[in-house]
Amino acid sequence: MDKKTAKVIEKYSMPFVQLVIEKGEEDRIFSDLDQIKQVAEETGLPSFLAQVAVDESDKENTVGFFQDSVSPLMQNFIQVLVYNHRANLFYEVIADCLNRLEKETNHFVVTISSAHPLTDEQKERLLPLIEKKMSLKVRSVKEQIDEGLIGGFVIFANHKTIDVSIKQQLRVVKENLK
Repeated sequence: MDKKTAKVIEKYSMPFVQLVIEKGEEDRIFSDLDQIKQVAEETGLPSFLAQVAVDESDKENTVGFFQDSVSPLMQNFIQVLVYNHRANLFYEVIADCLNRLEKETNHFVVTISSAHPLTDEQKERLLPLIEKKMSLKVRSVKEQIDEGLIGGFVIFANHKTIDVSIKQQLRVVKENLK
């Protein structure tokens, strides 16, 4: 992405995120942004919107479909993007809004990889520790099963990782024996 495109994306995402925070709509907009991003990624929307051969009105109509299932604030934001003929940047703007909103509010999705599913009790005990160690608020938790970990878990959020897996511990022991 070139600097000019990045500036255009920032031009839309920064004021929107500020407005969301000002209106106290963070939770609803997080939900909207997560939903839109997930649907876009599952359907290949970013590549469709990036195609030069696709007519601008087709892109705008496609982006407009999201307006039926989101909050009024998000509906207005999508309408602004369509009105200003920025449908081709829709996915990038949504992703940037999500990143900015996470950073501004310090609320992040936490991914926990473990060899076996965690119980609700384990999650309840882990979340306060994660928030304290990573200096953030947990917005939601995504669980991944990775049998290669043998035991323990790996936590990832806000580009930080805490690895307390047996696999990592064995790797450290191996390095110390050299």
